Amino acid sequence: MKASESVKVYTVEEYILLEEAGEVRHEFVNGNLHEISGASREHHKLCKKLLRLLEDLLAGTDYEVNMENMKVAIPGGNQFYYPDIFITKELQTSQNKYIQYEPELIVEVLSESTRTKDSVDKFIQYRKIETLKYYLVAEPEKCLVMCYFKIADEEWDMVSYTQKEEIIPLPNIGISIPLHQIYNP
Repeated sequence: MKASESVKVYTVEEYILLEEAGEVRHEFVNGNLHEISGASREHHKLCKKLLRLLEDLLAGTDYEVNMENMKVAIPGGNQFYYPDIFITKELQTSQNKYIQYEPELIVEVLSESTRTKDSVDKFIQYRKIETLKYYLVAEPEKCLVMCYFKIADEEWDMVSYTQKEEIIPLPNIGISIPLHQIYNP
């Protein structure tokens, strides 16, 4: 970029209009757009397995399972992300047709280009969401899920799961995730 060129800073309203009309998705951080790149085959497969499993486990409940094309707002109004998967009980209104504000579980599947952003940067921001109870970070090419869970208002803890025989308990949403169901071919 030339020194005389400037980077456009977008308002939230401009961002929302751009995302509704565009074919390329962007995450929004303080007026700046960050284009979301494509995912690997392994990343996509793991997302699909997790989506199906969560839909099966949550069938008959008030939870809605969303995958990669629905935005989540970070409190404060200047940041919006596209988690790989999230669940919410949020009722649909005209204000949340394209953006959700009350996820209870967010899942990010790592890739080389998003590893630090998903593991650190996004987690710092996601923790600001009052309704969030769990944040899962999953490796697509080996059996590893890091489960972050809220233990108090501002306090979180984490347990890593690395064996296909293990089960991730998520008692605050009434389900458990058996690793063998997402890491078997």
